[in-house]
Amino acid sequence: MNEVIVGNVCSLAAMVTDSVSGTRRRREHILGIQIVSQLFYAAGSIILKGYSSTAQNAVAVIRNIAGIKNIKNKAVEWSLIALGVILGAVFNNRGLLGWLPIVANFIYSVAIFRFKDNEKGLKTVFIINLLMYSAFSLVIRNYVGVVSNTFVAIITFISLVRGRKKKAE
Repeated sequence: MNEVIVGNVCSLAAMVTDSVSGTRRRREHILGIQIVSQLFYAAGSIILKGYSSTAQNAVAVIRNIAGIKNIKNKAVEWSLIALGVILGAVFNNRGLLGWLPIVANFIYSVAIFRFKDNEKGLKTVFIINLLMYSAFSLVIRNYVGVVSNTFVAIITFISLVRGRKKKAE
């Protein structure tokens, strides 16, 4: 039972950092803050034995660093995407549901490399990513992760809608 509590505390720290990233406008700020949240999520996933998610968190840190540095090398981009899928498959200990973080990371990785300066695109894919992680969090008993990912998805959605309204005015 203690590991569930500690894993959920790690998720709480990730929630705080993800909440901040969902309100940022600049791509570098969004990705930089998400690096910190990925480290917290990785710690929680290890503790809660969601290893396919931990693999995705590690690849996400590398991917976000590449995104911040604006690496435009297609070989690096696709290598990171492939690495996420391969490591996720190797470390998947949750069967079909263990594929949720793998698919979420795949979609988000493609978006980071394709939507380079598209705030709307990044935020939309981030929302999808969060909802998939929410479902996986439920599987590994990461209740804070379920609530936090859903909460951050809502915050990001509100930020996206407000951004549209400001552009329309």
